[in-house]
Amino acid sequence: MGLFHRKVNHEAPLMVEKPGFSVKLPRQPSTLAPEGTYTNADLDPTLPNQRTWGAVTWWTFWVSAAMDSTAWQTGGSLVGIGLDIKHSLIVVLVGNCLIAVPIILNGAIGSQLRIPFPVAARASFGVYFSYFPIISRMILAWFWFGIQTYNGGSAMTQALRAIWPSYNNIANHLPASAGFTTKDMLSFFIFSVVQLPFFFIGPNKLRWFFMAKCIIVPATALGMMGYLVHASGGGGPLVAQAPTATGSDFSKAWLLSLASVMGNWATLAVNAPDFTRYASSTKAQWMQFPAIPICGLFICLTGIFGASASTTLYGGEALWSPFDILAQWDNRAAVFFCAVGWMVGGIAGNISTNSISAANDLVTLFPRYINITRGQIITALIGGWAMVPWLVLSSALSFLNFMSGYSVIMAPMAAILSVDYWLVKKRAYHVPELYDPRGIYRYEAGFNWRAVVTVIACIAPNLPGLINAVNPDIDVGNISWYYAPGFITGYVPACVLYVALNFFFPHFPTLLAAAVTADDVDTTVEPVQDGSWDGKSAGQDYEMGQIPEQQHHVNY
Repeated sequence: MGLFHRKVNHEAPLMVEKPGFSVKLPRQPSTLAPEGTYTNADLDPTLPNQRTWGAVTWWTFWVSAAMDSTAWQTGGSLVGIGLDIKHSLIVVLVGNCLIAVPIILNGAIGSQLRIPFPVAARASFGVYFSYFPIISRMILAWFWFGIQTYNGGSAMTQALRAIWPSYNNIANHLPASAGFTTKDMLSFFIFSVVQLPFFFIGPNKLRWFFMAKCIIVPATALGMMGYLVHASGGGGPLVAQAPTATGSDFSKAWLLSLASVMGNWATLAVNAPDFTRYASSTKAQWMQFPAIPICGLFICLTGIFGASASTTLYGGEALWSPFDILAQWDNRAAVFFCAVGWMVGGIAGNISTNSISAANDLVTLFPRYINITRGQIITALIGGWAMVPWLVLSSALSFLNFMSGYSVIMAPMAAILSVDYWLVKKRAYHVPELYDPRGIYRYEAGFNWRAVVTVIACIAPNLPGLINAVNPDIDVGNISWYYAPGFITGYVPACVLYVALNFFFPHFPTLLAAAVTADDVDTTVEPVQDGSWDGKSAGQDYEMGQIPEQQHHVNY
């Protein structure tokens, strides 16, 4: 629809008014949501002709998702806080293998039931409490959008100074507290303008742009790494370098690095159904398990070797950002093409994993007023500017703190989705009921208190460590070590606690013997709405997994 929709004058059908802005969007039809529910048709289960993601698609998806400047920075920042190449590679491999587990477990919800994350979350969180993980993911998508846009602005600076060297001499009129210079702000603005038109193009029409990224960005990363390693005397001396951190500092750096690597994909561990719903079969999404660590290791490896080589070439601390490295180069052609390569990666990554995701969340929250295009524009304004991404990227340590920090927030949500589907409800979701705000997944007033308790209990212990990471001057004692592993200390305890609560306090209406998918429902037949089921039947009514026919669309 875009920002505007066409108004038709029914009294004179041959006369069509000019497009006009409408704050409220027209209602979209849904095949499963009951009458009177304002929803978004994009949240419906995917149709058979939309299920096209096979093994090759999953590889290209992860190549596209992993290949950007933030992944280079993740690898480079590990060296920047004191790890050597060998330990950095181990951390990257272990972290990506571990985070692949919840991504695949939660991805099964989408590949088997064909529903997106906002709908799947209702089964475990409740109709209204599901807004909490949706909003959390949206905020983090805004942060990531800002980081990618700031990186694009940094690439724009290098591209412009390669064309006009005098661009590098723009005087700064901003105070030091601003976190960036006048030149940085100008580049950030220019890149934002260049990126803006892509929001008005559907993702399917941009597939060739995404495919180009899969070629351009790996070539850029390999080219930069190859030059740096060759210029520094080869890979041998770099591999032989010892870690600069020792003792407890080394242990802390190792754990913080592991948390940051896993935090890089923490959002996908939660909203994996948004992508796996398009899988060509229930088994196709398992191809992610080798794809995630291999693709993640490749791009991080280029950043690790690049940062290590920079210490030999330029002296001083490791240059963990590719844009700091480009700033050292005098070859204007090399600088320009590398900068353009990183800009392509930033735009494609922002659209595929940040702006579209945040826009979908906004559509879920405000279906009357926001569509995908409006959601992307709001994301550009809030994520690009209000989230001040230049402060997050001020140093390698602050970047890693941000990465590990938000992972402890997302981890309990990913855990609840995983164990609810696999252990508590044993993959038996009733998909049509997920679309009914008065159905069995309403729980108590729209909140599953088991999920509420789990989220609070598993996030709270990590808060002191998060506070200390943000402001090291605040002493929180040894509890910061509990926070250090990040995603792990949020995910594992949440799995145990949520399963325990459901074991001792089961919610019988949602415990079914078999799943009911959208394919099992004849949407051409009106559902029974006599309201005779009161939702308080004893547990034995559900032992056979049979939902009373009149249960659909009940009034609680």
